[in-house]
Amino acid sequence: MRPLNLPILLLIVVIGAGFGAQMLETLASRGHSLPIAGWLTTAVMLAMGAVLLAYGIPLRRYMAESEERRVHPSLAPRRHQIDLPTAFRTVLLARASAYTGAVVGGIFAGQTLYLMVTGTGDPLAAILPTGAAAVVGIGLAILGVVVERWGHLPPDDGDGSGESTGESAGLGH
Repeated sequence: MRPLNLPILLLIVVIGAGFGAQMLETLASRGHSLPIAGWLTTAVMLAMGAVLLAYGIPLRRYMAESEERRVHPSLAPRRHQIDLPTAFRTVLLARASAYTGAVVGGIFAGQTLYLMVTGTGDPLAAILPTGAAAVVGIGLAILGVVVERWGHLPPDDGDGSGESTGESAGLGH
């Protein structure tokens, strides 16, 4: 699995910001009330980040111990354990969180900029919660990228162990 493409995530944030600002502009021009993010949105995304971190830290510890054992082989029992399905699910959760944070953070960043530029939003009731949701969304995207990098496998040393990836078996084309 390829690592997350950071320019694509940045593009998603920029497109989301444009969409969020345009959505509020369209609603305002038609006379509708503007949807504003509440504090619950920020709390939910913080909870998502906490869950991702709770699954990511054991993965990081296991990978750090594996790297330490690769450099300095040891027969001592492992201090940190994680099974392969849990590690894979953690990496997938990190990837999903990165994309979700980029989309949500971009949309709320665009809405925040629109509210600030036009002056239509109350600073405490509209701009602050929407801005907080934007910051936490972008933070979730960054945390997703970091946790996904924690699960990166070291390059194969070519010992001929019989395992093959999709690309080396001709399945990647």
